[in-house]
Amino acid sequence: MLIFYLLLIFCVYFTSLYALKLPSYTLACSRNDPNLNDCVVKHGQAAIPYFINGDPRYKVPKLDPLFITALTVEQGIRQIGISLTLKNSSIYGLRDAIFKEARTNIPGRHIEWDFEIPKIYIEGNYEVTGRILILPIVGNGKANVTITDLKITYKYDWDYITKKNGRKYMNITTSSLGYQNGRTYFQLENLFNGDKLLGENMLTFLNENWKEVTTEIGPALGEAISEVFRLILTSIADLVPWEYIYPDI
Repeated sequence: MLIFYLLLIFCVYFTSLYALKLPSYTLACSRNDPNLNDCVVKHGQAAIPYFINGDPRYKVPKLDPLFITALTVEQGIRQIGISLTLKNSSIYGLRDAIFKEARTNIPGRHIEWDFEIPKIYIEGNYEVTGRILILPIVGNGKANVTITDLKITYKYDWDYITKKNGRKYMNITTSSLGYQNGRTYFQLENLFNGDKLLGENMLTFLNENWKEVTTEIGPALGEAISEVFRLILTSIADLVPWEYIYPDI
């Protein structure tokens, strides 16, 4: 029993001193590199497929598809007044993200990343009620929402904390995500309780007026995608010391 407790104490002590390095598929970029931003983009792009597929060692789950419990659009303008909720949905397409540009300000503890995603699909169950023009709209069933040409800018700030092992770690303090998209397409089954004529006419209207209909979907979807960045960042920052992420070489 004494040996067991000694081993347990040793394991706890060892864990507190142990520090992970970056995963083998993510090469570090020197904080002194005059082309630091180019380095970040190059190695960040190479790491996307690995992080998207998940990495238990770094507490990153599989992220494509990304599961969200609810995404709501509340739209009220002159022609359209609807409440559309997508429930228990999966977002596909994040694995195709293209890392376009990085702006790294280490002295100011501020970083910005630009990404483009050609297309994402949101599949799940929907509920919609409201009115479009003079027609009421109602329905529930399967939904597919396709959004093209996403442009994302993710910004974050950090400070430093020193852990028991004496190493310095990045502590993400604030983050935000800017979001623009191209075209949006809707496919909603069982509109008007399955009335084919009314359903097809309504889908035609929704897809022709996609910009007005989806004014509110951007922030909700952007927050879901932002969570992906926050999850990866905080997991890495919590496990990998600052000196391994941006070494002084």
